[in-house]
Amino acid sequence: MPLLCELANVRKDYPMGDLVVQALKGVSVAVTAGEFTAFAGPSGSGKSTCLNLIGCLDRPDAGEVRVEGRNVAAMGDGELGEVRAKRIGFIFQSFNLIPVLTAFENVELALRLAGVTAERKERVERALGDVGLADYMHRRPNQLSGGQQQRVAIARALVKGPALIIADEPTANLDSKNGAAILDLMKQMNERDGATFLFSTHDPMVMERARRVVRLHDGEIVGDEVRS
Repeated sequence: MPLLCELANVRKDYPMGDLVVQALKGVSVAVTAGEFTAFAGPSGSGKSTCLNLIGCLDRPDAGEVRVEGRNVAAMGDGELGEVRAKRIGFIFQSFNLIPVLTAFENVELALRLAGVTAERKERVERALGDVGLADYMHRRPNQLSGGQQQRVAIARALVKGPALIIADEPTANLDSKNGAAILDLMKQMNERDGATFLFSTHDPMVMERARRVVRLHDGEIVGDEVRS
């Protein structure tokens, strides 16, 4: 499989008053297309920082981050925005749906932001059908359960056909039954469509399903397990 993204000796610091917190201390890791990988560790381990850099939400202080061969540090804000809009899908633990929009409109918005005009209706309907919400597309978020809202978020991430889907603690606000169903749905999409998923998590249920677990502690990689 081709290399999709890479962190090479990456450092990232965050000022906290008079202190500087070293979020990443020379991290190197490469991800190939088609992976279903969890970045795992306790709060403050650096896992979310890794995914923020891969997701073009931030730039490194040292080292190099490459996404589809492009150096993130060398991109302007406009280029970063274009990569996020067109090449990366995001799934958040708080769902981040717009309350006044229906499920259909929330998913369609991803296509609008990516500048997609062709076959928008068909693509949105197909994405919502894929996550089992064909009969709920005209409901607003407050008319959906937490598991259904997360399914809308998955459809929104996948509808534009991104190279990479980044899921930040996707099960954190779900009960165990809904969390398991959401993870099984994402794994099915990974296996069926070859969609690449990267998770930030400390949930054992996510780590059990991941085919690769990159473990971080205090800004350093302390384990990298690949399962058959």
